[in-house]
Amino acid sequence: MAKNRCRLIPFFAMFLCWVCLCVDVQSQQPVIHERNYLSTALNVSGADFSQQAVSEWRARQKENYLRKIGSLPDSVKAACIAKADQALTYNWPALPAGMYLEYKQTGNRVRYEAKQNERRHFLNNLVIGELITRDKKYLPQILNGLWATLEESTWEIPAIVALQKAGTDLPDPAEEIIGLVGGETAVMVATIQYMLYDQLETVSPIIHKRVSQELHKRILDPYWQRDDYWWMGFTGKAINNWNAWINTNVLQTVLLAETDTVKVAQLVRKIFRSTDHFLNQYPDDGGCDEGPSYWSIAGGKLVRLLQLAHSISGGKLNWSDNRLLHSMGTYIYQMHIAGDYFVNFADATPRTVPDPGSVYRFGEIFNDELLKQFGAYLFAQKQHAMPANSVVDFLETADVFAALTGTAGTAPLPASSFLPDLQVFTARSQAGSTAGLFLAVQGGHNGESHNHNDIGNFLVYANGKPVIIDAGVGTYTAQTFSADRYELWNMQSQWHNCPLINGVMQKDGKAYGATNLSYKENKGVVSIAMDIATAYPPAAFVKNWNRQFLFDQNRNRVVLSEKYLFEKRTGKTKISFLSSCEVKRDTNGKLIFYDDRGTRVLQLIYHTGVTLAEIEEKLLDDEKMKNSWGKKIYRLTFVIDDKQLAGENRFEFTLPPGN
Repeated sequence: MAKNRCRLIPFFAMFLCWVCLCVDVQSQQPVIHERNYLSTALNVSGADFSQQAVSEWRARQKENYLRKIGSLPDSVKAACIAKADQALTYNWPALPAGMYLEYKQTGNRVRYEAKQNERRHFLNNLVIGELITRDKKYLPQILNGLWATLEESTWEIPAIVALQKAGTDLPDPAEEIIGLVGGETAVMVATIQYMLYDQLETVSPIIHKRVSQELHKRILDPYWQRDDYWWMGFTGKAINNWNAWINTNVLQTVLLAETDTVKVAQLVRKIFRSTDHFLNQYPDDGGCDEGPSYWSIAGGKLVRLLQLAHSISGGKLNWSDNRLLHSMGTYIYQMHIAGDYFVNFADATPRTVPDPGSVYRFGEIFNDELLKQFGAYLFAQKQHAMPANSVVDFLETADVFAALTGTAGTAPLPASSFLPDLQVFTARSQAGSTAGLFLAVQGGHNGESHNHNDIGNFLVYANGKPVIIDAGVGTYTAQTFSADRYELWNMQSQWHNCPLINGVMQKDGKAYGATNLSYKENKGVVSIAMDIATAYPPAAFVKNWNRQFLFDQNRNRVVLSEKYLFEKRTGKTKISFLSSCEVKRDTNGKLIFYDDRGTRVLQLIYHTGVTLAEIEEKLLDDEKMKNSWGKKIYRLTFVIDDKQLAGENRFEFTLPPGN
């Protein structure tokens, strides 16, 4: 077993990926299904939110957490205590107005976020250390950190406060904004008070009055009073993972900290109504269009809300037979390729490890052994490391630590999966194995959350390693979420595994997408086909471009066949493939892909109808991309005859002989 350790992850790094997305999401017109699963269940559940019921639940939960912490391996405890000891001498930095205004003045958001993040990290480290040792030596520093947090003018970072009516500026004292960081901070503060109530009271009984005041002022009161936060869903606009993420944190804050039991029941009801808007916009197949690397703060957060609701209600709130909610869990293993590689269309990253506890909770709720085993597998991928950056996540992981380490970790690795609403298809040579080929294909439309113009894009992995790739997203900047997003090379279809038609790239927007999509499966041969012509604007002058992928799993062969019909020819038409592997010409019509050890990993045979024009190196200067792919990637460009109005071409991917 890998050595246990306590892992520190930059707290603010999460938010760099998500805080700028609200404007783009709100501009979309959602498809709404009036499911209302949560509110409907609550209305008939008879759940008891009386003072006695809530108090007894809180006592049971606390006792359970302390027992689970006590049973953690000594190596885990020692690693976390070491982090707490380092925090004993930490000096809590100021968060001055000038630093906050840098986002408005220069667009720099990193300095403020880094300092705020640093404060959160050390406070969480200290609290975890105290919960493990219970020797009170961390309490003075915990009080310092907690007080510093309560003294912040806002818990939201500048990029989120920009949502206030006053716009991008210092936080307006006349308006409280509830966003991602505020929600995370609220549940952290509520958890610290809940778990260390008696200890903190011995230092100063006033601290609890201040905690209650700030939680109500910043979170609980505005949540109850307002319906116009965009992510709540009450305005009818499109929403995304903000809804599930914030609502989960607010629910946990309510259950741990609200003393008015009438208000507890009222807030739970409103939280359920808001979260229903998230579920009412979710596709039937359970697919997360934000990708696997966002799943942990979408479906992976929602499952915590479900588990909390089930627990506080004594099992009366139970969605174990709900197909959609279950599918939101199984989605994550359907997108798994091998190890820490996951399908990474749009802004998703190729390497990620979804939250093991969330995956395991899905398995518990829906009695799904595959999800339980996959949660254990993912925990092993993390080397059984406990989260040290969040006391909330620490407690949740401690609660399932024994289950995660006591379950045989296995990745399901299904032979094929098809999500008809998301229009993502995956298949591998052999179920339960990473050997052979893996294929993923993207349909959909170009108006998705975190969209890239990538209709018809695909991935090919060989023996669990990437060969034909999606470059993914670079480090987020202001341009990433501006009107100039599609000037970034990695957002453009010509830098995906897609055609450039008459010199024209795909267009962004929900109107531009795949049509006539079909999926077939028969005796070890699976295929997916679509017309991608409608992903291009009128200037492409293309009537149809039918792209079919046929995966013969028995023979380890993927064939891409295309048939096209132009209205007229006005420019060059090219087909591009991106690869993380060095590519060399072999014989006429054959290319070989080599890994970084010089081993042949894949071969591509291209047939009549296309000519290889170029094998181009693309040097990467973005650290996020270099972490995924190294210093460079390769683009293969094929051209087709520029005179004919109709034609076809064919590409065949196979393992080299001996592989």
